[in-house]
Amino acid sequence: MSKLFLYFALLFLASACGNMLGDNEFLVKGVIKNSKGKTIFLSELTKTGNTNIDSVLIAENGEFKLKGRTSFPKFYILRIAPNDFITLLIDSANVLTVNADAENFAKSSSVEGSNDMLLIKKSNDRLVISHNSIDSLSKIFQSIEGSPKQDSLKVGIDKAFEKILESQRAFSQKFVEENAGSMSSIIVLSQQLVPRVSVFRIPEDLSYFEKADNALYKSYPQSEEVKKLHEFVASVKNQSNESMQNGIRIGDVAPDISLGNPAGKTISLSSLKGKYVLLDFWAGWCKPCRMENPNLVANYKKYNKKGFEIFQVSLDKEKDFWVKAIEQDQLSAWSHVSDLQFWQSAPAKVFGISSIPANFLLNREGKIIATNLRGPELGAKLEEIFKN
Repeated sequence: MSKLFLYFALLFLASACGNMLGDNEFLVKGVIKNSKGKTIFLSELTKTGNTNIDSVLIAENGEFKLKGRTSFPKFYILRIAPNDFITLLIDSANVLTVNADAENFAKSSSVEGSNDMLLIKKSNDRLVISHNSIDSLSKIFQSIEGSPKQDSLKVGIDKAFEKILESQRAFSQKFVEENAGSMSSIIVLSQQLVPRVSVFRIPEDLSYFEKADNALYKSYPQSEEVKKLHEFVASVKNQSNESMQNGIRIGDVAPDISLGNPAGKTISLSSLKGKYVLLDFWAGWCKPCRMENPNLVANYKKYNKKGFEIFQVSLDKEKDFWVKAIEQDQLSAWSHVSDLQFWQSAPAKVFGISSIPANFLLNREGKIIATNLRGPELGAKLEEIFKN
């Protein structure tokens, strides 16, 4: 072997060793502008919170390097301040490069180096588009508050919100279909359009959770996030089975409900027999429920004198919050009951309710003739019933 060849071989080996990682090791590096004197932290997301993995004082030129170990993909938090952080999905042998500005770390960050992070960016970028559209709707709503036409205009705003939600939902469904084997799908499955308004609906969208669960549980059964997904899918299936066992389906007489109203008086669903009744499960904390309430008010005003009633069962757990929501949404014209047991509500268990809003339309004999009528669907059904 010539000395020249040996020299270049050793030079290549030295260069390669500078970037080589040990077994199950990963590297997070990059440049953070305006970060003089700041420390950057890498923490693993765990059952009990965040566990610090590594930290380093950022160099004067903004460069940093952090290392850790994992044998399968895990979620981590990279932060320079308690409330300014980004989420990373890291597998062994990953070398992620992060570029950002310390003055607006989360929003300015870009991450390269893995397909999972590219997928997360794709999903986050799409969600931002929906968030911006909703912000525009919120500004319109604020501008009409107190207007004589507020209720009618709000119906239009609600329809626009539903359109945004359905568009985001279609994107997310396709995303999970195409990337069920990536743990980035867990992030997409848990996304919310606004607080407490999830993009996916349960149980209607359970098949997407099942698809991700089937793919991920085979590959990463040791992952805490995958275990949570697996347990969630099993729980929803059990609730669905209980509902089927209870026989709550179209054509059956709805089981009676007898609970106290806000004043403490017991009211029964069966007391409304002889009228068409919308049995509606909702809660003051549920944004989609609150957005649907103006639609209920409009239909009640239109069809109440023809024999239409509403019986709302709240899944609230705080009486004051429940009563305030009734007042704010102007719902006092019809019956309200609750046992204030949140998701442990007895009627919700009997009817197999796993998400709200949820409703059942009962005929004059108390039989269920339709379920989950929302938006224009409710008005169309009532018009069909009362057109004569």
